[in-house]
Amino acid sequence: MSFTFTFPPIQEHVLSNGLRIIRAPHHAHRGIHIAIQMQVGKLHDPQGLEGTADLAFGMMQRGSAVTPHEAFAARFEQLGAALSADVGDEHTVFGCKFLSCFADEIIPLFWEAITKPGLNEKELTRLKKETATAIQAEYVDPGTLAHKHFARELFGSRHPAGRGHTRNSVKKISLDDLQQFYDDRVGPRGSIVIVAGDVHLDAMQSRFEELFSSWNKEAAPTGSVAVPEKLGQQKVRLVDKPDFSQTSLLLGHNAVAELSPDKNAVALANYILGAGNFSSRLMERIRSEHGKTYGISSQITTHKQFGAFTIGTTTQSEQVADVLANIFDVYRHFAQEGVTAEELDKAKQFAVGNLAFQLEGIHNIAEKLLWLRLFDRDNGYIENFNAMLEAIEISQVNDAITRHLNEKNFVIVGVGKKSVIAPVLQTYGTVMQVHFRSDP
Repeated sequence: MSFTFTFPPIQEHVLSNGLRIIRAPHHAHRGIHIAIQMQVGKLHDPQGLEGTADLAFGMMQRGSAVTPHEAFAARFEQLGAALSADVGDEHTVFGCKFLSCFADEIIPLFWEAITKPGLNEKELTRLKKETATAIQAEYVDPGTLAHKHFARELFGSRHPAGRGHTRNSVKKISLDDLQQFYDDRVGPRGSIVIVAGDVHLDAMQSRFEELFSSWNKEAAPTGSVAVPEKLGQQKVRLVDKPDFSQTSLLLGHNAVAELSPDKNAVALANYILGAGNFSSRLMERIRSEHGKTYGISSQITTHKQFGAFTIGTTTQSEQVADVLANIFDVYRHFAQEGVTAEELDKAKQFAVGNLAFQLEGIHNIAEKLLWLRLFDRDNGYIENFNAMLEAIEISQVNDAITRHLNEKNFVIVGVGKKSVIAPVLQTYGTVMQVHFRSDP
């Protein structure tokens, strides 16, 4: 499958305060998407105060020190504008969408929220209650529980990726903690503003870049997090959920980083193993042949310097022994045999087609430009993606499998009824048992 894509003409430069500006005009629609990407996220939360980043950027959506919450929210609603904050592990994107005719009103308000956040006790109390309710819901969802406990076992309590937010950690976060986080972590240096859509370059430069240049603040850019230690032994955790007739399983190990030269080869291999829906090896064996589950998939989650490989499924608790045995059998054969030329060709076709969907519309293009800059990549990484994939040979994929998907030690997490699944999990190693209401 051929794929050709060229980014629309953009202007890109760095202001004197270290803020990078990307302007991407696109006049097919009347909307504008503005967003700032900052090199700070959940993995930069202070230890013991996990949830700080979420609360800090959540507060930024609730007004500024200049415009109180009620007036701020009312103005955005009247103009049909929408704010968003996507807090990732190593970065955050704070964005806004609105009609271009309202740019003169919206952009200054948007900039106020970033540079002069309205940190006040009343709104923090509301936001902490909302966050606590959301966390409470996580404790009854088996899939979410499995991921939280998996991260704790894989990365450990000494690494920030192993410490997720809890009810207790959020409860302890004060207004002073948010102010300190903002002062230390949020600033122009290393951040990127993109303005995409129905924007005229000359007008944009004359009206708003003086505003962007006025943000003079010496917060230290953070970015990537240290590489965690690799598993030295198999780890097994049982999350006892007595009222759950099924079992959610999540198992995996350390994996390739986003910046690794093997990343694309491993991604192609993962599609063949478990990310390719009904065509994947795991789905074919465990669902189609044996009927042990409605669905099973594998995933590669990447950070700048480290990553995680996971296999997840839900099955009847009485089937856990067979499902685990089949998963490991498929995984071991995959590591030994590698992939076929036909499988690799299908994986490449999917990767190219999937990227095409990710580039539909100026909003998606803006997000992709920010993603590229997050990893210090130029536009050619996307524009030449088809040729880059085509150049990956089967020997490279199989070599990457040998080095990255050939682990002996796994983290295995089972969320289900202890009396049924404990004997099965014990055959894979010493089991750490916790109740589903316990913090990871």
